[in-house]
Amino acid sequence: MNRNEKPEICLLTPCNLKKTMKKTAQITIISICFLFLANVMQAQNRQESLRDRLARKQQQQQGTQTQDNRPEEPKLSVRAELMNEAQHRDLSNAAWIREVYRFLDLNKGKNAALYYPVQPVGNKMNLYTMIFKLMANGSLVGYDWNQGQDLFADDLVVDFGDVLKRLEITYQKNGNVYVFDEFSIPSNEISGYYIKEAWYFDRSNSALGVKTVALCPVLFRQRYFGDDDIDATMSGTSSREPQFWIPYEHLRPYAARMPIMTSDLNNVMNKTIDDYFRLRLYEGEIYKTTTMENKFLQEKFKTPEALKYAQDSIENQLKEFDKGLWVINDSIKAAGNMDPKKAKTKAPKSASLNASYSARDRR
Repeated sequence: MNRNEKPEICLLTPCNLKKTMKKTAQITIISICFLFLANVMQAQNRQESLRDRLARKQQQQQGTQTQDNRPEEPKLSVRAELMNEAQHRDLSNAAWIREVYRFLDLNKGKNAALYYPVQPVGNKMNLYTMIFKLMANGSLVGYDWNQGQDLFADDLVVDFGDVLKRLEITYQKNGNVYVFDEFSIPSNEISGYYIKEAWYFDRSNSALGVKTVALCPVLFRQRYFGDDDIDATMSGTSSREPQFWIPYEHLRPYAARMPIMTSDLNNVMNKTIDDYFRLRLYEGEIYKTTTMENKFLQEKFKTPEALKYAQDSIENQLKEFDKGLWVINDSIKAAGNMDPKKAKTKAPKSASLNASYSARDRR
């Protein structure tokens, strides 16, 4: 730059200052608009993801029907789990326990409440269908029949895939969930249950109670001989096939949410499966008791008469134990042994709290 040349000096005139402020304001407005749009888009994405999560959670918690209108087994809430823990009866303090095994024939009397409906109607299903579906989705675990010994050990846990293969049901497995055609559930062939009762006396509260410990579905399947011969085919025999043991403590929270009909005269489903077992509305004959020999009654008593006598004797023992717990006062016994003729004589009148007096009598 030559000495004679003068540097250019930018003077900040009011006009230039106005233009600069206008550009700055425009840039600021544009930046604010971009930030606002970005926040709106982020909030929308966040709201959509939250809505999706809530919808999935609600779909998992509620026992709603799926798109193909299939019935769903009852779902457990936290409250149901807490109620199940509160209803658990610990027998560790029991001073007396008698374990009895019964067979419930679903073709007889009150036991039909566990059989119907054979095919699910809406969200209503019978006991075996509910057990089957709970085991299919991993909510319930079964244990091997083990020759009638209900041992709930880890090495006796039943693989539900083996159950499906034994029943000849085609299935697919998605993770821990088994998928199959629900019309293939053989609920119509489950005509009985083995159940285990524990009659106990709890000294802590001086109470005699009966607890359902476990149950086992029994499959009745018709066996045919000589398929080529029509006459031989008609002479089929049915056999009992015990499926698996289910601890009732694991089943109870689901049973308490499944309504059933217990009367032909009142078709209102005002009771649940848990009420059915807790109130002992079933009728079943004893086939075994817990003994050191661990034998069935049929193994010890060969004739039907001897077996019936043994079953009646066990029933009477359970009833007599309840009566023997209570000591009857001697005065009550004496009153019961009074002569009926003397009991009919009128007792002398005496003043009592129930007697009524007039004002004149009191004077």
